[in-house]
Amino acid sequence: MQRRTLDDWKSLVDKQIASGLSVPKFCQQHQLNPKYFYGRKATIVKNESQTGFMQAHVVTQHTMMVSEHQKANFSLTTSAGEL
Repeated sequence: MQRRTLDDWKSLVDKQIASGLSVPKFCQQHQLNPKYFYGRKATIVKNESQTGFMQAHVVTQHTMMVSEHQKANFSLTTSAGEL
């Protein structure tokens, strides 16, 4: 059995995600034990989420507002008078 480094496992996890295959199918193709793969994948995901950094994506959005103003006449009538 071949010993893999953490980088090897990270590469395998990245390949599995990119492939779109389920873990069992990916493991079958690469002759890996799915139970062991799930454990390594969980460790890698946990380590990545604890780095304190997250990838930022810059989103540029331009909004243009077009409006037409119409004059509206109105009046207010009270017991004191009308405006």
